[in-house]
Amino acid sequence: MHILFRSYFQDPQNGLPLELTIIRNKGDHIIEGAFSNEFNSYPIIDGIPRFVISKNNYSNSFGFQWGKWPTIQFESENKGKPMEGHTLKMFNIITDSKMCELSEDDIILDIGCGSGRFIDVIKNSFNNKIVGIDYSSAVQVAYNSFKHNPNICIVQADALMLPFKSNIFNAAYSIGVLHHTPNPYKGIQEANRCLKSNGWFGLSVYSKDSYYARPILIKYRKIFKILMPFLSYLPPLLYSYFTIYIIRIISLKVRMFRPFILKYFPYVALADLKWSILDTFDSVTPIHASTHATEEVNNWLDKAGFFKIKQSDWGKTSFIATKVVQKNE
Repeated sequence: MHILFRSYFQDPQNGLPLELTIIRNKGDHIIEGAFSNEFNSYPIIDGIPRFVISKNNYSNSFGFQWGKWPTIQFESENKGKPMEGHTLKMFNIITDSKMCELSEDDIILDIGCGSGRFIDVIKNSFNNKIVGIDYSSAVQVAYNSFKHNPNICIVQADALMLPFKSNIFNAAYSIGVLHHTPNPYKGIQEANRCLKSNGWFGLSVYSKDSYYARPILIKYRKIFKILMPFLSYLPPLLYSYFTIYIIRIISLKVRMFRPFILKYFPYVALADLKWSILDTFDSVTPIHASTHATEEVNNWLDKAGFFKIKQSDWGKTSFIATKVVQKNE
């Protein structure tokens, strides 16, 4: 963590100020230390402020996932490959290309950064300060990718209890993340709290009629969860490879049986096989994977204090919205 980010934080449990203690640093980069007050202390370990106490949290599958496939979805890793432009297009559509409206002094928050695919998009085109948070151990992967960039701060934190002061960020986005939490609406409220007036928020969650809502997927998630203590991530990993390398080929060759096959062995079919394996694994492993209606998500944004709520063209449950101007600002 670069020392420039030290003033952004507050105690996520009670909203009180935090004091920074530096134990080890390399120039302006803090390697070891802590944010603390009289009630709580949060360590900085390997350059990452850690506001997540339990190692056994509901996002552990993502820590494994991004450790195994750290940069597959990075735009910078897909030049000349079948999925070139996909991540950039996804980001621009969901955020309505609003990055172009920001100045270099504006600060951006990535809620659920994973290994950092969207941070990779931003830092290649803009020079803004970016804070990326993730609940899982994927923060270590993201940190390793961006640790030499002083404008990027990676934080392990809960999207439902952000460790940041109110009215800090000029823009925020959460793409494909909040449906993996117990309470997506709470995450939207937290995003609103941390945004400045007129700050924009890009959001995308699973739709009720999407692939992710299939009953068979829900059954697979339950089965793999039961097997987890005994076999870890081996069953969903084998399933992902099996469906992409075997089931996918069978369904393409014997098209008359394809509906029957996909009914029992769903998978994500993309132009890149590695992406397909990753996205299939992603679909069968999360503990939380809720799906939502367009009106429901729109109502969340309105209730949380956003206006100019606009549905994007990336599915039925992707939106861009602006924080209502506060009277005291």
